[in-house]
Amino acid sequence: MAYGIAQKENRDVMEVKTKMVNKINMLREEEAVHLVSQMAILIDKSVQQGETIDDTNVDKDFISFLLRLYY
Repeated sequence: MAYGIAQKENRDVMEVKTKMVNKINMLREEEAVHLVSQMAILIDKSVQQGETIDDTNVDKDFISFLLRLYY
């Protein structure tokens, strides 16, 4: 995610990651729980089910949530 944003915004990937991590650290508890549960689903899809993670198999609301961590 950070790599894609960095390319689109012509920014350094580490700069994007740092900004996202700072915003993750400020999440409310229920938002953090949402982030962890959705990431667990993606990890399961990738590792256990062998799926490639892309915009076709990720909940659109979760993609929006992740984008808000940067913008």
